[in-house]
Amino acid sequence: MDVGYQSFRNLLNKYPNIALILQAGLLAEGSIQMNGTRIQKITTYNYNTNNEQTWEASMWIDASYEGDLTRFSGASYTWGRESRDEYNESLAGVRPYQSTSNFLMNYHVKATFDNGTVIPFVSAEQPGPVGSADRNLMGFSYRLCVAKSKEKQAPFSKPTNYNPDNFILFQRYLDSLVQSGKYPQGPPIEMIVSISPYHGYPPGDKFAMCGTQSSAVNPDAIGLNQNYVNGTFEDRLRIEQSTKDYIMGMFWYVLTSPLVPNNTRITLQKYGLCNDQWVENNYLPPQLYVREGLRLVNERVFTQNDIISGLCRNDTIALGSWFYDVHVVTRSVNNSFANNEGYIGQPIDRLNGSKSGPAFEIPYSIMVPKANEVTNLLVPVCHAATHVAYSATRVEPHFMLLGGAAGYAIAIALSQGGINVQSVDVRQIQKMLITDGVLLHYPKGHCDRV
Repeated sequence: MDVGYQSFRNLLNKYPNIALILQAGLLAEGSIQMNGTRIQKITTYNYNTNNEQTWEASMWIDASYEGDLTRFSGASYTWGRESRDEYNESLAGVRPYQSTSNFLMNYHVKATFDNGTVIPFVSAEQPGPVGSADRNLMGFSYRLCVAKSKEKQAPFSKPTNYNPDNFILFQRYLDSLVQSGKYPQGPPIEMIVSISPYHGYPPGDKFAMCGTQSSAVNPDAIGLNQNYVNGTFEDRLRIEQSTKDYIMGMFWYVLTSPLVPNNTRITLQKYGLCNDQWVENNYLPPQLYVREGLRLVNERVFTQNDIISGLCRNDTIALGSWFYDVHVVTRSVNNSFANNEGYIGQPIDRLNGSKSGPAFEIPYSIMVPKANEVTNLLVPVCHAATHVAYSATRVEPHFMLLGGAAGYAIAIALSQGGINVQSVDVRQIQKMLITDGVLLHYPKGHCDRV
């Protein structure tokens, strides 16, 4: 039994008015029919079954990671990194050198072959000047479910396009960790990947594997996501497969290569893929982990300057509670050595005397396209935030809160004859959210006027 899938179905089954439609297919350019600024119909195409379907509605929500409905509707969008100057953000653009999530300072890792060409998973292209804009994205990944209990494990398998020569950089990095004396017997796998317990399960039962700031080479597939935002269906399939080959290839390399330190291999052997998750997909998540992709652009883009603990807003529809969390964006050659760039991991700013901790308020406007472009669409996932701001809003609990608010906003619009989403009274959304127990200010009452 696929536990995650069944849990999702159990949740949906509580609401018989929700129709779950699977394998609907993808959107393509020209597949959206507009009437002025309103989406009337969309046509989806399933490339596996060659099945085409047309969908008609008066209001729409694009809750996808890809944002194709937003993209093809004519709404303004962007991707990559803004410059520091565009929105006056101190953390924006190409980042200066830093040691976190990078190779050891005094034990450099050579990024080239003897003939001077770059080794796999290193780019010959140099980042631009510090603070400049570019089109690069955080590395994508697959968030694996792993278990320690043997009876709950499925083995790591050899990926489709495995080639041990693709992991020269990884091996050189492991060697540098041994040579530095930091891990003389080899680093434990827990240093290479983040292994976090799943909440809601018995302690030590199930874990999520993810990239980590402690390692310069980890399951984040840096540089493999070029052309994902504006690419074709084939481009995305290629990116998904190459990301899967990279991640599963890394684990297969650890388990099978005689060059890998024994301690690294032994610590990975404690784990196996969860045998009750994504059974139909060889125990791997079917969803690529898109940390950031397309982002809506509107008149009120959410920026670093808006993410402030203790700042009160009148149009809040969700609370955020995260930090600036940017995984490595580029890996390039610096004097023949590998260098990672782009990492940000720091707390949000706070007003003096703020008692809100890491919480910040997220406005309704973050989901709303420009009024002269699209007027019956809300975008809770690929919302209007800069690269820096999105690093603090990009986690799933925020998407859930924004999705709930989007649902109420659409319901209000429909109850008033299908008014434009830009005309919905935010106070009505807030009233519904408060009735549901959603906090709009934290701590409760701190924004009350005396």
